[in-house]
Amino acid sequence: MRHFLVGLVLFLLLVVHSESAFADGAQEEFTNHMLEWREKSELAQDNLRWAEEELKAGSKYKACIKQRIASKYGVEAFQALIKAQQINDSENEFDNLEENLAKWNSLRDCNADGSLLN
Repeated sequence: MRHFLVGLVLFLLLVVHSESAFADGAQEEFTNHMLEWREKSELAQDNLRWAEEELKAGSKYKACIKQRIASKYGVEAFQALIKAQQINDSENEFDNLEENLAKWNSLRDCNADGSLLN
């Protein structure tokens, strides 16, 4: 009986420790996704600003390139945010993620509705 109790205590300690390690790993992964979202959303916004400046300067070609780069970063940013949300299991925390992702995706086509060039 004594061996059983010692084994049970060791097993419980192992379970508690592994759950703690999983929580730490999940928290780190969540943080990494949120950092990626912040970094890439800033890059996307910067590229949109540059695209607008190129358009004002009369260079539609350069504006389109910057807009496509902005789209790439915007999509990657929202994909990271969706992954963070899934880790955090917070479906209702961020509204319209898929809608925003679709908007960033649509910016790849410089002639699409909502494009700087339209």
